[in-house]
Amino acid sequence: MMSEKKEKLLILGHSGSGKTFLFKKLLEKGLRAGVKSTTRPARSKEEEGIDYYFKSKEEYFKLLNEDKLVTNEVFEVNPVNKEPETWYYGITKKEFKESQIFILTPDEFKQLKLSESERKECFVVFLDIPRKVRESRLHHREDKNDSVKRRLDADEIDFKDFNDYDLKITDPDFGADDIYELMD
Repeated sequence: MMSEKKEKLLILGHSGSGKTFLFKKLLEKGLRAGVKSTTRPARSKEEEGIDYYFKSKEEYFKLLNEDKLVTNEVFEVNPVNKEPETWYYGITKKEFKESQIFILTPDEFKQLKLSESERKECFVVFLDIPRKVRESRLHHREDKNDSVKRRLDADEIDFKDFNDYDLKITDPDFGADDIYELMD
């Protein structure tokens, strides 16, 4: 099933806000998924080409050096009981052109450098769910790759001045249908 929607849907939100939930619900409606490339290890239920394109650092830097990325994010992480690591995330130019729905950070959104007309072709949804709800969700994930507190604290900084959205959602029990209907 293909969607009749013409806009790109850009989802931004803090860790644990429901970005992946919303993304997957909207894929069921026929939107074409935009998949990021990352050097981060896969979580237990993540699939190659569905959740991310999992790359070695060499593969990722090849994309970067060949100017094939429209975004490039670097995360310094301190996993529990492990050595600190650096993870890279990026969206290829081809992926951005051919896909309809993306999960982005505020920095990635800025890196897109959308013209005024390109911005009008995007529907930006900001999931601003209360911290206590997000913290509970993250603890239930049992994600051992990164510290929950570090992620929540980093999000507070990353989203501090973010205000370029078309829809802000604060209800933790939001549904995808209404969001889909608001898209052009």
